[in-house]
Amino acid sequence: MPTKKMSKSWETFSKNYEKLLLEGDGHDLIINVGEEPLVKSFKAHKVILRAHSPYFRRALSNEWAKQEDGKIVFNKPNVSPPIFDVILKYIYTGSTDVEEQDGEFILSLLTAADELILQEFVEEVQDYLVSNRVTWIQENFCHVLEFAFSHSTYNQLQNHCLEAICADPPLLFDSDYFYCIDSTILKSLLKRDDLAILEVDLWNHLIKWAIVQLTEIETPSSNSNADSDSTKWNEETMQTFQHILADCIPLIRFTLMTPNEFREKVWPFKDCLPAKLYDTILWHFLMPEKQSSPFLPRLKTIDSKLITLKHAALIATWIDRKESKNYSHTEIPYEFSLLMRGSRDGFSQQTLHQRCGGQAKTIMLMKIKSTEEIFGMYISSVWSNSASRQHDSFMFSFGEGRETRTPVLSRVRAAGYDLALSRGQERAYARTDKREFIQINGTLPVCLS
Repeated sequence: MPTKKMSKSWETFSKNYEKLLLEGDGHDLIINVGEEPLVKSFKAHKVILRAHSPYFRRALSNEWAKQEDGKIVFNKPNVSPPIFDVILKYIYTGSTDVEEQDGEFILSLLTAADELILQEFVEEVQDYLVSNRVTWIQENFCHVLEFAFSHSTYNQLQNHCLEAICADPPLLFDSDYFYCIDSTILKSLLKRDDLAILEVDLWNHLIKWAIVQLTEIETPSSNSNADSDSTKWNEETMQTFQHILADCIPLIRFTLMTPNEFREKVWPFKDCLPAKLYDTILWHFLMPEKQSSPFLPRLKTIDSKLITLKHAALIATWIDRKESKNYSHTEIPYEFSLLMRGSRDGFSQQTLHQRCGGQAKTIMLMKIKSTEEIFGMYISSVWSNSASRQHDSFMFSFGEGRETRTPVLSRVRAAGYDLALSRGQERAYARTDKREFIQINGTLPVCLS
């Protein structure tokens, strides 16, 4: 940990080096950056660049360097001048100056820094991006996800994207982009214990993804067998399909399915499973008391058509008044149990009272059909019009769809009051397009390594 005196000394050194860069005093290197007509020449010092970057250590060696009028001239046409300006300032001063730049600029900056082998700078920029540009990443999620996996050095960005998907699987799996993702992304997801999705649903998505890859491989001809019905495939098509799935199959945790799910969804593709794995799964289903599961469980999902663990984590944060530091989807200290779903249980007031009456700590959720907005209410006291009131309840909105970029929270402020549904509100609730009642059960310890 640097002392205050050391920090002050470093600040002085940084300013001196910045002055050296700006004035170009004693420079022995000219770097022409960009392509015509947007080319800019930078004056620099060979010894400084070589000390900080393995790329420049080699590029500016005697073997590769080109000299004109006693100075080394180096051309870098594949980087824009504004990008290189930020990088050069970092090399001289150690400062990462990206606060005023947009997200796309920062991604381009990462690309250039990665090429120049400035690993510490790459880590600092990633840290800034995932800490300060969360909204931009969410708005451009598929683009950022693809970029993150374009190079192995973007590990922070990769993990941020994977955590976002694990907390909210529909973010990727319900998008058209899912069918275009590289197998590297898919395998990285399948390896994670915190992927909050039912295993049978994960398998169904994997099969659909593989069929899309198959149709792209199969040449359009009368002999093409890239049909979604595997019973119509010839041997060659099945072998191609098996090859596509080969690296993913061992990552599916088949014994987390029910026997019926396995029989209905997996058995038609049993030829894709290695014989030893298939036997292990069958023995587990036939003799579960003697054959333990070879797979670790994944994070438990929430039984809701309207929200995911991402939303549940935010609701739990509000319940515990921890707004300064939100729970992650792996830290939720409560279990969310579905009490009522309109599409399953009906919409009558009688059903509402039968299933939810007398229950405490409940969440009412509703989705507006015309806007896709999700509204909700947390009722801390027993759900009844005559129950005694606390003032821990609140109302909230998640905005459009499943996003949580701009949540709205409104708490009960006055002591002795709480939220409750009047008879008129109950009737209005019964007319909403989609609605659910969920009960919050006691604190549960969550341990993930």
